[in-house]
Amino acid sequence: MSAAVRPGHHETTLDEARRRARVDEDGHVFALSSSAEAQAATAEAATGEAATGEAATGEAATGEAATGEAATGEAYVGQYPGATVEEALQYFTRKFDELYNRALLLRARVETAADSAKALRESRDALLAELDGGAWVGDTDSLRSILTALGEGIDARAVLEKEQAEKAVAEHLAVREEIVAEAERLAAADPATQHWKSAQQRMGELFDAWKAEQKKPPRLTKSQEDPYWKRFRAARSTFDKERRAFFSHRDKEHGEIKKVKEELIARAEELQHSTDFGPTTKAYHRLMDEWKACGRGARRTDDAQWTRFRAAQDVFFAARDAANAEVDAEYGANLEVKEQVLQELEKLMPFSAPDAVRDEYHALLARWDAAGRVPRGDVKRMEGALKRVQDAFREAEQAHWRRTDPETMARQNSMLAQLDETIAGLERELADARAAGDSRVIAEAEEALEARLSWRRMIAEDG
Repeated sequence: MSAAVRPGHHETTLDEARRRARVDEDGHVFALSSSAEAQAATAEAATGEAATGEAATGEAATGEAATGEAATGEAYVGQYPGATVEEALQYFTRKFDELYNRALLLRARVETAADSAKALRESRDALLAELDGGAWVGDTDSLRSILTALGEGIDARAVLEKEQAEKAVAEHLAVREEIVAEAERLAAADPATQHWKSAQQRMGELFDAWKAEQKKPPRLTKSQEDPYWKRFRAARSTFDKERRAFFSHRDKEHGEIKKVKEELIARAEELQHSTDFGPTTKAYHRLMDEWKACGRGARRTDDAQWTRFRAAQDVFFAARDAANAEVDAEYGANLEVKEQVLQELEKLMPFSAPDAVRDEYHALLARWDAAGRVPRGDVKRMEGALKRVQDAFREAEQAHWRRTDPETMARQNSMLAQLDETIAGLERELADARAAGDSRVIAEAEEALEARLSWRRMIAEDG
Protein backbone atom coordinates (compact mmCIF):
# COMPACT_ATOMS: atom_id res chain seq x y z
CA MET A 1 0.00 0.00 0.00
CA SER A 2 1.47 3.41 -0.93
CA ALA A 3 2.57 5.90 1.71
CA ALA A 4 -0.28 8.23 0.76
CA VAL A 5 -2.87 5.69 1.86
CA ARG A 6 -1.17 3.92 4.76
CA PRO A 7 -3.84 3.12 7.33
CA GLY A 8 -1.83 4.62 10.22
CA HIS A 9 -1.93 3.45 13.79
CA HIS A 10 -3.88 4.57 16.86
CA GLU A 11 -2.86 3.89 20.44
CA THR A 12 -4.57 5.25 23.55
CA THR A 13 -2.09 6.47 26.15
CA LEU A 14 -2.39 5.59 29.82
CA ASP A 15 -3.01 9.22 30.77
CA GLU A 16 -5.82 9.43 28.22
CA ALA A 17 -7.27 6.19 29.57
CA ARG A 18 -7.30 7.60 33.11
CA ARG A 19 -9.25 10.60 31.86
CA ARG A 20 -11.78 8.45 30.04
CA ALA A 21 -12.34 5.64 32.60
CA ARG A 22 -12.01 4.61 36.22
CA VAL A 23 -11.28 1.29 37.89
CA ASP A 24 -12.70 0.28 41.29
CA GLU A 25 -11.01 -1.88 43.91
CA ASP A 26 -12.53 -5.07 42.40
CA GLY A 27 -11.10 -4.40 38.90
CA HIS A 28 -14.39 -3.16 37.41
CA VAL A 29 -13.79 -0.63 34.63
CA PHE A 30 -16.24 2.21 33.96
CA ALA A 31 -16.06 4.47 30.90
CA LEU A 32 -16.85 8.11 31.61
CA SER A 33 -19.12 10.26 29.55
CA SER A 34 -17.83 13.51 28.10
CA SER A 35 -19.28 15.51 31.01
CA ALA A 36 -18.00 13.01 33.54
CA GLU A 37 -14.54 13.21 31.98
CA ALA A 38 -14.60 16.98 32.50
CA GLN A 39 -15.68 16.64 36.09
CA ALA A 40 -13.01 14.02 36.76
CA ALA A 41 -10.37 16.30 35.34
CA THR A 42 -11.56 19.12 37.61
CA ALA A 43 -11.58 16.83 40.62
CA GLU A 44 -8.06 15.65 39.85
CA ALA A 45 -6.87 19.20 39.68
CA ALA A 46 -8.61 20.04 42.95
CA THR A 47 -7.10 17.03 44.68
CA GLY A 48 -3.67 18.10 43.60
CA GLU A 49 -4.13 21.57 45.04
CA ALA A 50 -5.46 20.19 48.37
CA ALA A 51 -2.22 18.41 48.92
CA THR A 52 -0.39 21.79 49.11
CA GLY A 53 -2.01 22.93 52.38
CA GLU A 54 -4.95 23.28 54.67
CA ALA A 55 -6.36 26.12 52.57
CA ALA A 56 -7.23 23.54 50.02
CA THR A 57 -9.38 21.45 52.38
CA GLY A 58 -12.62 22.91 51.15
CA GLU A 59 -11.66 22.48 47.60
CA ALA A 60 -10.65 18.85 48.17
CA ALA A 61 -14.03 18.14 49.61
CA THR A 62 -15.51 19.66 46.57
CA GLY A 63 -13.36 17.33 44.50
CA GLU A 64 -14.65 14.33 46.45
CA ALA A 65 -18.19 15.47 45.83
CA ALA A 66 -17.44 15.81 42.14
CA THR A 67 -16.03 12.30 42.08
CA GLY A 68 -19.18 10.95 43.56
CA GLU A 69 -21.30 12.75 40.98
CA ALA A 70 -19.25 11.24 38.14
CA ALA A 71 -20.68 7.87 38.89
CA THR A 72 -23.93 8.97 37.37
CA GLY A 73 -22.21 9.51 33.90
CA GLU A 74 -20.48 6.16 33.62
CA ALA A 75 -20.83 3.11 31.38
CA TYR A 76 -19.74 -0.27 32.56
CA VAL A 77 -16.97 -1.71 30.36
CA GLY A 78 -15.91 -4.91 32.10
CA GLN A 79 -13.80 -6.43 34.85
CA TYR A 80 -10.11 -7.31 34.93
CA PRO A 81 -9.61 -8.75 38.45
CA GLY A 82 -6.32 -9.35 40.14
CA ALA A 83 -4.54 -6.59 38.25
CA THR A 84 -3.45 -3.06 38.86
CA VAL A 85 -5.46 -0.08 37.65
CA GLU A 86 -2.98 0.51 34.85
CA GLU A 87 -3.17 -3.09 33.68
CA ALA A 88 -6.99 -3.01 33.71
CA LEU A 89 -7.06 0.23 31.71
CA GLN A 90 -4.47 -1.03 29.19
CA TYR A 91 -6.41 -4.24 28.70
CA PHE A 92 -9.59 -2.42 27.69
CA THR A 93 -7.86 0.35 25.67
CA ARG A 94 -6.18 -2.34 23.56
CA LYS A 95 -9.63 -3.57 22.59
CA PHE A 96 -10.67 -0.05 21.62
CA ASP A 97 -7.41 0.59 19.73
CA GLU A 98 -7.96 -2.62 17.79
CA LEU A 99 -11.40 -1.37 16.73
CA TYR A 100 -9.96 2.06 15.90
CA ASN A 101 -7.15 0.58 13.79
CA ARG A 102 -9.63 -1.56 11.88
CA ALA A 103 -11.46 1.65 11.06
CA LEU A 104 -8.21 3.24 9.86
CA LEU A 105 -7.53 0.21 7.68
CA LEU A 106 -11.02 0.47 6.23
CA ARG A 107 -10.40 4.14 5.46
CA ALA A 108 -7.30 3.16 3.49
CA ARG A 109 -9.32 0.56 1.59
CA VAL A 110 -11.93 3.19 0.73
CA GLU A 111 -9.29 5.67 -0.45
CA THR A 112 -7.66 3.05 -2.71
CA ALA A 113 -10.99 1.59 -3.88
CA ALA A 114 -9.62 -1.78 -2.82
CA ASP A 115 -13.07 -3.36 -2.80
CA SER A 116 -16.60 -2.75 -4.00
CA ALA A 117 -18.75 -0.09 -2.39
CA LYS A 118 -21.08 -2.80 -1.15
CA ALA A 119 -18.30 -4.72 0.64
CA LEU A 120 -16.84 -1.51 2.05
CA ARG A 121 -20.24 -0.39 3.33
CA GLU A 122 -20.80 -3.76 4.99
CA SER A 123 -17.44 -3.47 6.76
CA ARG A 124 -18.19 0.10 7.85
CA ASP A 125 -21.66 -0.82 9.15
CA ALA A 126 -20.17 -3.75 11.08
CA LEU A 127 -17.63 -1.46 12.76
CA LEU A 128 -20.30 1.12 13.58
CA ALA A 129 -22.59 -1.53 15.03
CA GLU A 130 -19.71 -2.86 17.11
CA LEU A 131 -18.94 0.65 18.34
CA ASP A 132 -22.59 1.33 19.18
CA GLY A 133 -23.09 -2.04 20.80
CA GLY A 134 -20.52 -1.74 23.56
CA ALA A 135 -18.79 0.52 26.08
CA TRP A 136 -15.19 1.41 25.25
CA VAL A 137 -12.22 3.03 26.86
CA GLY A 138 -10.94 5.48 24.25
CA ASP A 139 -11.80 8.40 22.00
CA THR A 140 -15.12 7.07 20.69
CA ASP A 141 -16.16 10.47 19.30
CA SER A 142 -13.10 10.54 17.02
CA LEU A 143 -13.75 6.98 15.90
CA ARG A 144 -17.39 7.76 15.18
CA SER A 145 -16.45 10.80 13.08
CA ILE A 146 -14.09 8.61 11.05
CA LEU A 147 -16.85 6.06 10.42
CA THR A 148 -19.28 8.85 9.48
CA ALA A 149 -16.79 10.26 6.96
CA LEU A 150 -16.23 6.77 5.58
CA GLY A 151 -19.95 6.48 4.93
CA GLU A 152 -19.79 9.58 2.75
CA GLY A 153 -16.73 8.29 0.89
CA ILE A 154 -18.38 4.93 0.32
CA ASP A 155 -21.50 6.65 -1.01
CA ALA A 156 -19.37 8.59 -3.50
CA ARG A 157 -17.65 5.34 -4.49
CA ALA A 158 -21.06 3.72 -5.01
CA VAL A 159 -22.11 6.55 -7.37
CA LEU A 160 -18.90 6.11 -9.39
CA GLU A 161 -19.34 2.34 -9.50
CA LYS A 162 -22.88 2.79 -10.72
CA GLU A 163 -21.71 5.06 -13.55
CA GLN A 164 -18.94 2.61 -14.46
CA ALA A 165 -21.34 -0.31 -14.33
CA GLU A 166 -23.83 1.49 -16.58
CA LYS A 167 -21.04 2.26 -19.04
CA ALA A 168 -19.83 -1.36 -18.96
CA VAL A 169 -23.39 -2.60 -19.47
CA ALA A 170 -23.79 -0.26 -22.45
CA GLU A 171 -20.55 -1.62 -23.93
CA HIS A 172 -21.71 -5.20 -23.37
CA LEU A 173 -25.03 -4.44 -25.06
CA ALA A 174 -23.21 -2.83 -27.99
CA VAL A 175 -21.15 -6.00 -28.45
CA ARG A 176 -24.32 -8.07 -28.21
CA GLU A 177 -25.91 -5.88 -30.89
CA GLU A 178 -22.93 -6.40 -33.22
CA ILE A 179 -23.11 -10.18 -32.74
CA VAL A 180 -26.88 -10.26 -33.28
CA ALA A 181 -26.75 -7.93 -36.30
CA GLU A 182 -24.15 -10.07 -38.07
CA ALA A 183 -26.11 -13.24 -37.28
CA GLU A 184 -29.23 -11.63 -38.75
CA ARG A 185 -27.31 -10.65 -41.90
CA LEU A 186 -26.16 -14.25 -42.34
CA ALA A 187 -29.72 -15.49 -41.81
CA ALA A 188 -31.12 -12.97 -44.33
CA ALA A 189 -28.62 -13.77 -47.12
CA ASP A 190 -29.89 -15.31 -50.36
CA PRO A 191 -29.61 -19.10 -49.91
CA ALA A 192 -28.67 -19.50 -53.56
CA THR A 193 -25.60 -17.26 -53.26
CA GLN A 194 -24.71 -17.99 -49.63
CA HIS A 195 -21.30 -19.61 -49.09
CA TRP A 196 -22.65 -22.08 -46.57
CA LYS A 197 -19.41 -23.56 -45.31
CA SER A 198 -17.83 -20.24 -44.32
CA ALA A 199 -21.21 -18.86 -43.18
CA GLN A 200 -21.77 -21.82 -40.86
CA GLN A 201 -18.27 -21.45 -39.46
CA ARG A 202 -18.89 -17.75 -38.85
CA MET A 203 -22.21 -18.45 -37.14
CA GLY A 204 -20.40 -20.83 -34.78
CA GLU A 205 -17.82 -18.14 -34.04
CA LEU A 206 -20.61 -15.68 -33.23
CA PHE A 207 -22.14 -18.17 -30.78
CA ASP A 208 -18.75 -18.63 -29.10
CA ALA A 209 -18.38 -14.85 -28.88
CA TRP A 210 -21.83 -14.65 -27.27
CA LYS A 211 -20.86 -17.21 -24.59
CA ALA A 212 -17.57 -15.40 -23.96
CA GLU A 213 -19.44 -12.13 -23.45
CA GLN A 214 -21.70 -13.78 -20.90
CA LYS A 215 -18.66 -14.61 -18.74
CA LYS A 216 -17.36 -11.04 -18.70
CA PRO A 217 -18.35 -8.78 -15.80
CA PRO A 218 -20.67 -7.13 -15.16
CA ARG A 219 -23.33 -9.75 -15.70
CA LEU A 220 -26.38 -8.51 -17.56
CA THR A 221 -29.81 -8.91 -16.08
CA LYS A 222 -32.34 -11.18 -17.71
CA SER A 223 -34.40 -8.19 -18.87
CA GLN A 224 -31.30 -6.64 -20.48
CA GLU A 225 -30.05 -9.78 -22.21
CA ASP A 226 -33.32 -11.47 -23.24
CA PRO A 227 -34.22 -9.17 -26.21
CA TYR A 228 -30.80 -9.73 -27.78
CA TRP A 229 -30.81 -13.46 -27.07
CA LYS A 230 -34.25 -13.89 -28.65
CA ARG A 231 -33.07 -12.12 -31.82
CA PHE A 232 -29.85 -14.14 -31.89
CA ARG A 233 -31.68 -17.42 -31.33
CA ALA A 234 -34.21 -16.54 -34.06
CA ALA A 235 -31.40 -15.68 -36.50
CA ARG A 236 -29.61 -18.97 -35.80
CA SER A 237 -32.86 -20.88 -36.18
CA THR A 238 -33.63 -19.20 -39.52
CA PHE A 239 -30.06 -19.79 -40.69
CA ASP A 240 -30.18 -23.50 -39.82
CA LYS A 241 -33.59 -23.87 -41.44
CA GLU A 242 -32.42 -22.23 -44.68
CA ARG A 243 -29.22 -24.27 -44.67
CA ARG A 244 -31.08 -27.57 -44.28
CA ALA A 245 -33.57 -26.57 -46.99
CA PHE A 246 -30.74 -25.55 -49.33
CA PHE A 247 -28.82 -28.78 -48.94
CA SER A 248 -31.98 -30.84 -49.17
CA HIS A 249 -32.87 -29.12 -52.43
CA ARG A 250 -29.32 -29.42 -53.68
CA ASP A 251 -29.20 -33.12 -52.87
CA LYS A 252 -32.39 -33.57 -54.86
CA GLU A 253 -30.93 -31.63 -57.80
CA HIS A 254 -27.71 -33.62 -57.61
CA GLY A 255 -29.72 -36.82 -57.75
CA GLU A 256 -31.50 -35.66 -60.91
CA ILE A 257 -28.22 -34.49 -62.49
CA LYS A 258 -26.61 -37.84 -61.69
CA LYS A 259 -29.47 -39.67 -63.37
CA VAL A 260 -29.30 -37.54 -66.55
CA LYS A 261 -25.53 -37.88 -66.76
CA GLU A 262 -25.76 -41.65 -66.40
CA GLU A 263 -27.94 -41.62 -69.50
CA LEU A 264 -25.44 -39.42 -71.36
CA ILE A 265 -22.61 -41.76 -70.38
CA ALA A 266 -24.57 -44.74 -71.70
CA ARG A 267 -25.13 -42.98 -75.04
CA ALA A 268 -21.44 -41.97 -75.23
CA GLU A 269 -20.32 -45.52 -74.56
CA GLU A 270 -22.62 -46.80 -77.32
CA LEU A 271 -20.93 -44.50 -79.86
CA GLN A 272 -17.31 -45.00 -78.79
CA HIS A 273 -16.57 -47.73 -81.36
CA SER A 274 -18.35 -46.06 -84.29
CA THR A 275 -16.36 -45.66 -87.50
CA ASP A 276 -18.86 -43.24 -89.04
CA PHE A 277 -16.62 -40.40 -87.95
CA GLY A 278 -18.46 -37.36 -89.33
CA PRO A 279 -21.95 -37.92 -87.88
CA THR A 280 -20.56 -39.46 -84.70
CA THR A 281 -18.34 -36.43 -84.08
CA LYS A 282 -21.40 -34.19 -84.30
CA ALA A 283 -23.27 -36.56 -82.01
CA TYR A 284 -20.50 -36.28 -79.40
CA HIS A 285 -20.63 -32.50 -79.66
CA ARG A 286 -24.35 -32.59 -78.93
CA LEU A 287 -23.73 -34.91 -75.96
CA MET A 288 -21.15 -32.44 -74.63
CA ASP A 289 -23.63 -29.57 -74.92
CA GLU A 290 -26.20 -31.59 -73.00
CA TRP A 291 -23.60 -32.47 -70.36
CA LYS A 292 -22.75 -28.80 -69.80
CA ALA A 293 -26.41 -27.86 -69.67
CA CYS A 294 -26.94 -30.29 -66.76
CA GLY A 295 -24.74 -28.28 -64.43
CA ARG A 296 -22.54 -29.59 -61.64
CA GLY A 297 -23.56 -32.43 -59.39
CA ALA A 298 -22.02 -33.61 -56.15
CA ARG A 299 -18.26 -33.21 -56.60
CA ARG A 300 -17.20 -36.78 -55.90
CA THR A 301 -19.99 -38.29 -58.02
CA ASP A 302 -19.67 -35.70 -60.77
CA ASP A 303 -15.92 -36.17 -61.13
CA ALA A 304 -16.32 -39.95 -61.39
CA GLN A 305 -19.06 -39.59 -64.02
CA TRP A 306 -17.01 -37.10 -66.01
CA THR A 307 -14.10 -39.57 -66.06
CA ARG A 308 -16.34 -42.26 -67.54
CA PHE A 309 -17.93 -39.86 -70.05
CA ARG A 310 -14.55 -38.54 -71.16
CA ALA A 311 -13.14 -42.06 -71.44
CA ALA A 312 -15.85 -43.02 -73.97
CA GLN A 313 -15.10 -39.89 -76.03
CA ASP A 314 -11.37 -40.57 -75.90
CA VAL A 315 -11.88 -44.03 -77.38
CA PHE A 316 -13.81 -42.62 -80.31
CA PHE A 317 -11.63 -39.56 -80.99
CA ALA A 318 -8.43 -41.60 -80.71
CA ALA A 319 -9.76 -43.97 -83.40
CA ARG A 320 -10.90 -41.01 -85.51
CA ASP A 321 -7.56 -39.24 -85.21
CA ALA A 322 -5.74 -42.42 -86.17
CA ALA A 323 -7.96 -42.81 -89.25
CA ASN A 324 -7.47 -39.15 -90.17
CA ALA A 325 -3.72 -39.55 -89.81
CA GLU A 326 -3.78 -42.40 -92.34
CA VAL A 327 -5.90 -40.34 -94.72
CA ASP A 328 -3.65 -37.31 -94.31
CA ALA A 329 -0.62 -39.45 -95.17
CA GLU A 330 -2.39 -40.54 -98.37
CA TYR A 331 -3.33 -36.92 -99.23
CA GLY A 332 0.19 -35.57 -98.70
CA ALA A 333 1.13 -36.11 -102.37
CA ASN A 334 -2.06 -34.31 -103.49
CA LEU A 335 -1.05 -31.33 -101.37
CA GLU A 336 2.31 -31.10 -103.12
CA VAL A 337 0.57 -31.00 -106.52
CA LYS A 338 -1.85 -28.28 -105.43
CA GLU A 339 0.98 -26.22 -103.91
CA GLN A 340 2.70 -26.30 -107.34
CA VAL A 341 -0.52 -25.41 -109.19
CA LEU A 342 -1.14 -22.49 -106.77
CA GLN A 343 2.34 -21.11 -107.44
CA GLU A 344 1.73 -21.20 -111.22
CA LEU A 345 -1.66 -19.48 -110.82
CA GLU A 346 -0.10 -16.70 -108.72
CA LYS A 347 2.51 -16.10 -111.45
CA LEU A 348 -0.35 -15.16 -113.87
CA MET A 349 -1.53 -12.37 -111.58
CA PRO A 350 -2.49 -9.51 -111.64
CA PHE A 351 -4.47 -10.59 -114.77
CA SER A 352 -4.07 -7.27 -116.61
CA ALA A 353 -5.01 -9.10 -119.87
CA PRO A 354 -7.36 -11.93 -118.85
CA ASP A 355 -8.07 -13.00 -122.48
CA ALA A 356 -4.39 -13.75 -123.00
CA VAL A 357 -4.10 -16.12 -120.01
CA ARG A 358 -7.63 -17.53 -119.89
CA ASP A 359 -6.76 -20.91 -121.40
CA GLU A 360 -3.74 -21.38 -119.14
CA TYR A 361 -5.78 -20.28 -116.12
CA HIS A 362 -8.53 -22.85 -116.74
CA ALA A 363 -6.00 -25.57 -117.45
CA LEU A 364 -4.38 -24.95 -114.06
CA LEU A 365 -7.81 -25.11 -112.36
CA ALA A 366 -8.42 -28.46 -114.03
CA ARG A 367 -5.11 -29.73 -112.67
CA TRP A 368 -6.11 -28.46 -109.22
CA ASP A 369 -9.37 -30.41 -109.27
CA ALA A 370 -7.68 -33.51 -110.60
CA ALA A 371 -5.15 -33.47 -107.75
CA GLY A 372 -7.83 -34.57 -105.29
CA ARG A 373 -8.21 -33.98 -101.52
CA VAL A 374 -5.51 -32.61 -99.24
CA PRO A 375 -4.90 -33.32 -95.51
CA ARG A 376 -7.57 -31.93 -93.23
CA GLY A 377 -5.22 -29.43 -91.62
CA ASP A 378 -4.41 -27.83 -95.01
CA VAL A 379 -7.92 -27.67 -96.50
CA LYS A 380 -8.83 -24.21 -95.24
CA ARG A 381 -5.47 -22.69 -96.16
CA MET A 382 -5.46 -24.06 -99.69
CA GLU A 383 -9.08 -23.23 -100.42
CA GLY A 384 -8.55 -19.65 -99.17
CA ALA A 385 -5.50 -19.16 -101.41
CA LEU A 386 -7.38 -20.50 -104.45
CA LYS A 387 -10.36 -18.24 -103.76
CA ARG A 388 -8.15 -15.15 -103.76
CA VAL A 389 -6.80 -16.08 -107.19
CA GLN A 390 -10.28 -16.80 -108.60
CA ASP A 391 -11.68 -13.52 -107.24
CA ALA A 392 -8.84 -11.57 -108.84
CA PHE A 393 -9.41 -13.23 -112.23
CA ARG A 394 -13.16 -12.63 -112.03
CA GLU A 395 -12.68 -8.94 -111.27
CA ALA A 396 -10.19 -8.60 -114.15
CA GLU A 397 -12.69 -10.16 -116.57
CA GLN A 398 -15.47 -7.86 -115.43
CA ALA A 399 -13.25 -4.80 -115.87
CA HIS A 400 -12.22 -5.95 -119.36
CA TRP A 401 -15.84 -6.53 -120.32
CA ARG A 402 -16.82 -3.05 -119.19
CA ARG A 403 -14.10 -1.58 -121.37
CA THR A 404 -14.98 -3.58 -124.48
CA ASP A 405 -18.79 -3.52 -124.29
CA PRO A 406 -20.09 -1.83 -127.58
CA GLU A 407 -22.94 -0.07 -125.83
CA THR A 408 -20.62 1.28 -123.17
CA MET A 409 -18.13 2.40 -125.80
CA ALA A 410 -20.90 4.18 -127.74
CA ARG A 411 -21.95 6.09 -124.64
CA GLN A 412 -18.35 7.05 -123.96
CA ASN A 413 -17.82 8.24 -127.55
CA SER A 414 -20.98 10.34 -127.40
CA MET A 415 -19.88 11.94 -124.13
CA LEU A 416 -16.41 12.61 -125.56
CA ALA A 417 -17.92 14.31 -128.63
CA GLN A 418 -20.06 16.52 -126.44
CA LEU A 419 -17.11 17.39 -124.26
CA ASP A 420 -14.94 18.17 -127.30
CA GLU A 421 -17.59 20.59 -128.55
CA THR A 422 -17.89 22.23 -125.12
CA ILE A 423 -14.10 22.48 -124.79
CA ALA A 424 -13.81 24.17 -128.17
CA GLY A 425 -16.39 26.77 -127.14
CA LEU A 426 -14.61 27.40 -123.82
CA GLU A 427 -11.29 27.85 -125.66
CA ARG A 428 -12.89 30.51 -127.87
CA GLU A 429 -14.34 32.30 -124.82
CA LEU A 430 -10.94 32.23 -123.15
CA ALA A 431 -9.28 33.69 -126.23
CA ASP A 432 -11.86 36.51 -126.38
CA ALA A 433 -11.41 37.23 -122.64
CA ARG A 434 -7.64 37.42 -123.00
CA ALA A 435 -8.06 39.75 -125.97
CA ALA A 436 -10.35 41.96 -123.91
CA GLY A 437 -8.00 41.81 -120.90
CA ASP A 438 -10.81 41.05 -118.47
CA SER A 439 -9.04 39.13 -115.67
CA ARG A 440 -12.23 37.97 -113.92
CA VAL A 441 -13.66 36.46 -117.12
CA ILE A 442 -10.26 34.96 -117.93
CA ALA A 443 -10.14 33.20 -114.57
CA GLU A 444 -13.68 31.84 -114.89
CA ALA A 445 -13.02 30.60 -118.43
CA GLU A 446 -9.77 28.90 -117.42
CA GLU A 447 -11.45 27.15 -114.48
CA ALA A 448 -14.36 25.92 -116.62
CA LEU A 449 -11.99 24.74 -119.37
CA GLU A 450 -9.75 22.83 -116.91
CA ALA A 451 -12.77 21.06 -115.38
CA ARG A 452 -13.99 19.85 -118.79
CA LEU A 453 -10.48 18.70 -119.83
CA SER A 454 -10.08 16.71 -116.60
CA TRP A 455 -13.46 15.10 -117.10
CA ARG A 456 -12.54 14.08 -120.67
CA ARG A 457 -9.27 12.50 -119.52
CA MET A 458 -11.12 10.37 -116.94
CA ILE A 459 -13.64 9.10 -119.52
CA ALA A 460 -10.89 8.37 -122.02
CA GLU A 461 -8.88 6.42 -119.44
CA ASP A 462 -11.94 4.32 -118.43
CA GLY A 463 -12.49 3.51 -122.09
